[in-house]
Amino acid sequence: MYSSALTQELGTDDSTRLFTDARRKLAINNGLETFTDLTECAIRQTTVTCSNGVAEYNLNSTVNIPGGDFLRLASQGPEYHHTNPSSQITYVAGPDSFPRRDIPWLNQYEPGWRSSTGGTPTAYYERRDGGQYLLGLVPPPGIQTSATAQIVVPYVAKPAVLTSDTDVPFTYGSTVRTDLTLYHQAAVHYGAYELEKLRLNTEASQAQLAQFHGYVERYTRARIPKGGQQMRMGRNYFAEVKGRRGADVEQTVPYPWRT
Repeated sequence: MYSSALTQELGTDDSTRLFTDARRKLAINNGLETFTDLTECAIRQTTVTCSNGVAEYNLNSTVNIPGGDFLRLASQGPEYHHTNPSSQITYVAGPDSFPRRDIPWLNQYEPGWRSSTGGTPTAYYERRDGGQYLLGLVPPPGIQTSATAQIVVPYVAKPAVLTSDTDVPFTYGSTVRTDLTLYHQAAVHYGAYELEKLRLNTEASQAQLAQFHGYVERYTRARIPKGGQQMRMGRNYFAEVKGRRGADVEQTVPYPWRT
């Protein structure tokens, strides 16, 4: 990718003076990581074991993210799973049951959150502290003897660094994400965007960046569900009408005010 593909975009096969192989490789790898970050095309899932009363877990630690490829939390959001001594599992997930909260919000609306000793987490937060990227639970998990708990963490994973011109992007172990083949050129355009700066060619650089974002948009649009989508009421007003006016009012009445 960093030789012939970039040469075509740059219009030169120079690889020893201005557009050295090292610079070409770096630009291509930057493009792959930026594309991954913007599209969330590479999601991995890890399971972090919780301890009783411990609120925060470092996602930059290889203990929690064995691959060490954590980039950021995925928009899907984490889940909390608790297994009691009878092997019954409680799942806490979703924006209603397990929302993300910012620390300023917690300070304002949950003033005692820092002193909580444990329970079933009802929210999570993110906090950076030096080299740590901390995922926090509110309240801290309360885990009784013989019970276990864990956080299932979907995260955006850094793509493997390409070191050879024959390396295939988005290869995990020996498995190639063939569904992303159409988007390999995005990294080439991003690489050309960075390298054109060395020639002080702002116009060409911005043109390459625009083509890169075109691939990002293409991927994003391809992920939109096809066909119509069903809409549902957040509340069953027909059931409420029936409850107020008696059993003679059916739930399926389309115009309850006419009855």
